[in-house]
Amino acid sequence: MFDMEDSWKNYDEDALMAAVNYFAEFLEKPDKEILREWVMTHVPATEVFTGDMDDGDFLDNEALLDPFPEFAEAFSPHSERWDLFCITCEDMSGVWLQEWDTFDPKVLQEVVELFALFVKEPHAEIEDWVRDNINPSWALEFAQDYESQVDVIYSMMGEAPFLAFHEKFAPGTKEWTWCCGLLIDMGAEDIEEIDSYEA
Repeated sequence: MFDMEDSWKNYDEDALMAAVNYFAEFLEKPDKEILREWVMTHVPATEVFTGDMDDGDFLDNEALLDPFPEFAEAFSPHSERWDLFCITCEDMSGVWLQEWDTFDPKVLQEVVELFALFVKEPHAEIEDWVRDNINPSWALEFAQDYESQVDVIYSMMGEAPFLAFHEKFAPGTKEWTWCCGLLIDMGAEDIEEIDSYEA
């Protein structure tokens, strides 16, 4: 039976520490001893982390056996660097590696409150919709107001979630008009068509 930990003995310590340092970039306060143990048991021994490669190269490397979902589950990373990695991962595979359940519930509720502004009557389904359609991110934890939230979501996901919300809930409040104006200023062309039609 293949022993992943034992396979690292065939490589220099520099190769192992390069892998450890790569994963440490995703954590705000990494414990490299714990990370070292995790890498040795979850990442196939390799020298690829010593090279000049980007996140996409690692995601596309079948020899690594895709350790990133297990890393997310083990360490629940919250950082700007992890957000950028998740964006690359979603672009390549359609998978977002963060879950709302690993975030402070206040962040989820703040995003739910944002979208609740856009409908005339309260909808019990909005929280479920947010969980299914808005990617949780480190940046949302630092959004100070509704405008910042819209900016983060659009920067991360484009106009798609706002179009999906329009289709699902048919929003019609002044706050929705305000949101459309923000999105148009950011370059959202399809939102501009909706806003023009509804005007």
